[in-house]
Amino acid sequence: MTTGTAVQERRCVDFSELKNLIHGKVLLNQSVAPYTTYHLGGEAAALVEPQSVEDLASMLRCLTQGQVPYLMLGGGSNVLFADEGYQGVVIRLGRTFQGIEVEGDRVRVKAGTKLVTVLSKSREANLGGVEFFAGIPGTIGGAVVGNAGAKKAWIGPTVEELTIVTPRGEVKRLKKSEYEYAYRTSSLKFTGNVLVEVVLKLKKEPKSDIEKKVKEYFKVRRGKQPRVEKNAGSVFKNPEGNFAGRLTQSVGLKGFKVGGAQVSDIHANFIINDGTATAHDVAAVMREIQKRVYSEYQIKLEPEILPLGDWNWDEIKDVWWNFTKRS
Repeated sequence: MTTGTAVQERRCVDFSELKNLIHGKVLLNQSVAPYTTYHLGGEAAALVEPQSVEDLASMLRCLTQGQVPYLMLGGGSNVLFADEGYQGVVIRLGRTFQGIEVEGDRVRVKAGTKLVTVLSKSREANLGGVEFFAGIPGTIGGAVVGNAGAKKAWIGPTVEELTIVTPRGEVKRLKKSEYEYAYRTSSLKFTGNVLVEVVLKLKKEPKSDIEKKVKEYFKVRRGKQPRVEKNAGSVFKNPEGNFAGRLTQSVGLKGFKVGGAQVSDIHANFIINDGTATAHDVAAVMREIQKRVYSEYQIKLEPEILPLGDWNWDEIKDVWWNFTKRS
């Protein structure tokens, strides 16, 4: 379903034009680091927080007309932003894209809403199915695009309906059948579409059962994952029948360090930033893990975190072998 969102027929070439185009926040030459959980990344030519769906639609149409690159940044977890920055527009959904409504067993959530809020409101309504959100940073939009989960629980199966804004500035509603997901990915990735709202279909459960599962997830994360150090979550996907952390530890790389980036002593599938790391340090640690694990087990570890920004692709294509270079 397409709604008649008004968009401007103009081309955005000069980033300063964005300040006149939308009502939201526009920051030029803005460091991306404070907006990521790694606290890494250089400057973006522009960092924009649109104020409304209409703002977002107008901006996407303008950027597309002017062939200006843009990317979405959710809660900033699960990504590694380039030290070199980004000569394009980084879009974040701010407070006006936060909010949640419970409608029976359905939960309607704006894409910028934090996962902890979704979990809290669902739990209050005796709705189960998202207990694995416990302890996960980030927003519901990023979680749906990346099909976030834990163990064998994923968000994908709970998605009932999505609302997106296309690169042409069209607002569309997608049914469940139009959304496909797999382990740590979905059909929304790399399309240029911006997710603005999600409807989840959950299930009524006794609050005591929900509380029990939430506590179990919290217990696992608090005991086995770094909590204080800056990190982006699990670095590699778990190979079928095995665990990336277990493989990394078995080849002697727990605590391995390059510059300010180090394999966590708590969980070997986390690489932490001690406060002095660069994004290239993290990539170097990833490369060494992949090299040793492959040498020992002939298993090619696949990165879960995404490389964003203006990386020199020739320098990192061996690490992110599972991605195709995208402008």
